[in-house]
Parts: sequence; C-alpha cells; structure tokens
Amino acid sequence: MPDKKEDNVTQRYVDSEEYQNEIARQYKKRVSKFSREQVLEVLKMLNISKLPSINEIVEAGAGNVNATYITDDLVIKLNQEKGHPDYWANKIVSDRLGEHSLVVNVLAYDNFEKTPFEALVMERANGHMLLDDILEMSEKDREIIFQQALDVIDNLFEIKFSNFGRVTLDDIESYPTYAEFITKEFDDHIAKIREEKLCAPENLDKIEVYFKKHVSIFDSGESVFVHTDTHMGNILHVGTKLTALIDFDSSLKAPKVRALNSLLGFIDNPQQYVEGTKDFSKFKGKNFHHLLPILKLRFPEIFADLQLLRKLNIIVIKEVVSMVSENWSANFNAEMITRLTEDELPDDDLSQTYYGKILLNQKI
Repeated sequence: MPDKKEDNVTQRYVDSEEYQNEIARQYKKRVSKFSREQVLEVLKMLNISKLPSINEIVEAGAGNVNATYITDDLVIKLNQEKGHPDYWANKIVSDRLGEHSLVVNVLAYDNFEKTPFEALVMERANGHMLLDDILEMSEKDREIIFQQALDVIDNLFEIKFSNFGRVTLDDIESYPTYAEFITKEFDDHIAKIREEKLCAPENLDKIEVYFKKHVSIFDSGESVFVHTDTHMGNILHVGTKLTALIDFDSSLKAPKVRALNSLLGFIDNPQQYVEGTKDFSKFKGKNFHHLLPILKLRFPEIFADLQLLRKLNIIVIKEVVSMVSENWSANFNAEMITRLTEDELPDDDLSQTYYGKILLNQKI
C-alpha cells in the first residue's frame, strides 16, 4: 500500500513526522539487544575460524525483533525467541544457490542447539546498500542494478516446493495451497485485531467477507522460493555491479506473483522501507517508476495473467491486516483499515485499487 499523500488529499498520518517518531520509538522498544561479548561467544560456540576482536563487532541495524551485527568479514543475526525461527530461509538459499551466487553466503546456522539462540553467521558481501546512493544515481545505472536483482529473483524461482508457507518454517508448518496458507495467517491476524480491538469491527467484518470470497483465486498454482523483501536496503552493489541480495528471513513458498508486492512497493513507494529511520526524509515522496517497464519485460508471464490485479488485491489485503495486527501505531491502524475498506474491496472493477492504479498507468 502507498504511504504517500495523493493529489488534493490531506496529508496521511504515515507521512507525518509524528508517525516517524512513533515508529522509531517502537523499534527501540521491540528490537532485541545483545552485548558484543555475547556475539563473540556465539561465534566461538559455532567454531568460526576467524574471530573478530570485541571492538570490531558493530551493531548494524535491526529487523522487527532482532538486531544485526557486523565485522569486517561477518554478518551475525541473533534471535532469542524459541519456537519461532527467523533465519533458516537464509541457510536454504545459500545451500541451494551456492557461495558464488549473488545471495547470502551462510557460514553457520544454529537453532538453540550449540548456542542459547537461533544464530545466523554469514560472510559479509562486498559493496554497500543501494539505499545509500540510489537517489544520486542516473536512471540508467538504477536500471542496470535492478535488472541484476531481477535475475537473482528469477534464479530463486528455480527453487521449487511441493507445498506452501514460510520457508523458515518448512519442517514445522506447510499447506497444500497458497489459499490455505494465507487464509490461516489472515484468520490469526483478524482474531488478534478483534481481541485487542485495534479497529472498528464493522470495517473488519467487511474486509473478512471480501477476503474469504476471493481468496480461492490461489487454490492452484506453482510453489517457488519468493524473496518478499526486495528493496534498496537489501541490495548491495559496487558501482553498477550487484554484489548480493540479502535478508531472506521472511521468504515464502509461494506463487511467483507474491514477489511483486515488495518490487512494486520499491518502485512506487520506497519511503515505506525506511520508516522511523534517518533516511525517511530523503525518500519521502520519491519513486522509481522508470523501473516498472523493466519489471514487466523480465517477468512477462506474471504480467500476462488475466487475474493479476485480483491476486495482488488479495495479497495486499492480507499484508495490511498483518501489519495492523502487529499494532505499531493506533493511528496507522485506523488509517490503513479505512483505506482498505474505501479502496480495496471492489467486486468487479479493480482499476481504482492501489495496484490497479500502478499497473494501469494511472500513477505513472
């Protein structure tokens, strides 16, 4: 969903400084912290051959609940919640595509066996985040890097599965169809929203009825490895050469179309990926619409699907409901649920939905 204001519309809460400060505070509350001594001890437990000094270990950033640490040669991620593995998908993609591919190279993985954590240790790839300089690059250079990222995504599509679900939970929970998988997650999120009274119940009822009516569109389809978080913060490069696509934590066993959620978000509304950070102001209101033709040319079979808009519509509804259930912000919850009920529940004409406006060139 877009986070930016539309023409002739009052500024949305997600564009406000108040919201950015709120998200920054939430990250500080939710992100686990570990000492450098703890990180070093984990590396020793995992028999990492080249150990850094304490002073070399630096906190690099964070995902929803887990901090990331870097040294000159390593990237280390730790999760202290048992029963909720986050990192296994990185190990799968590293093993399947090999150390010379443009993805993470996992050196060690442990799930509370050798260490008191779920621990992921990766080789640090060359290059820096596209986030750092994409706004200063020419459109041509952006397009060259984007094409390489799409090549990696296409390579990931070659990893096939016989079921659907979260790659990290492959041995724990899987489903025969994508419809069953996202319905289970949708139901869990809806139940949490109702229990915690996070939005108006009448709006939630409308969303639930609509979702259940149309989710059967995913009753069939191929299951492949989908990187669900492709954007400027997860692409590393040197000049116009992509050096790695990173952060496979939330990867799915899903239809190929699921990859469009983050790719189109990156193209149309990159500010959403830097909310609550120092980089928000420079990305606010920006877009990379010139990348859309490249995306369409790279995956013509996805864009030729006559049901594409309906599939994207169901995907975005499920994702927004998921975000609301995480309860980052009461004002955000209210705004997003209102936007779903007003814009994303048409039975027939999907041209005015978020993805309809992007793909039918009304926003470009």
